[in-house]
Amino acid sequence: QGGFGGQYRENGSDTRAEIDVTFDEAAFGADKIIHLTDPNHSGRETSLKVHIPAGIDDGQSIRLRGKGQMGRNGQAGDLLLKVTVQPKAGYERKGMDVYTTVSIPYTTAVFGGEARVHTLYGDVMCKIKEGTQSGSKIRLRGKGIVSMKDANVHGDQYVTVQIQVPRHLNAEARQ
Repeated sequence: QGGFGGQYRENGSDTRAEIDVTFDEAAFGADKIIHLTDPNHSGRETSLKVHIPAGIDDGQSIRLRGKGQMGRNGQAGDLLLKVTVQPKAGYERKGMDVYTTVSIPYTTAVFGGEARVHTLYGDVMCKIKEGTQSGSKIRLRGKGIVSMKDANVHGDQYVTVQIQVPRHLNAEARQ
């Protein structure tokens, strides 16, 4: 007993579940349909449309208000979806920054030139300075993950340069 007018009132409890998203869905945002067993209706499956916010990271949660268990007062709890971001080949994420590698010919490292670099937003051509060493990093400003708090703020992409060293040189290449 308690509450207003002697009526016992209890909100529904929160429900927890997990959702897998691709690297790109986490980076750009997406709408997904999930299927959950409804705890309020003896195992009935329900479908929910979930908006994945751009910039969400592995381990963060999405709260869907009123989608949890029903309470005695008819007020439902929340559904908390823990996000698991699947890896993307060639990309590593640290916060809002993205790390990749680019492999360039030995001659480009020695004499300089350009290299095509894959980013989340499409390929870009990067200037390679003469005498570039293997392991050098190129910073691509604004090519990282968008901030969940401010859509105008992006992380950076850091590209590690790997040099393709030739195994066999012919006479022309030696010169």
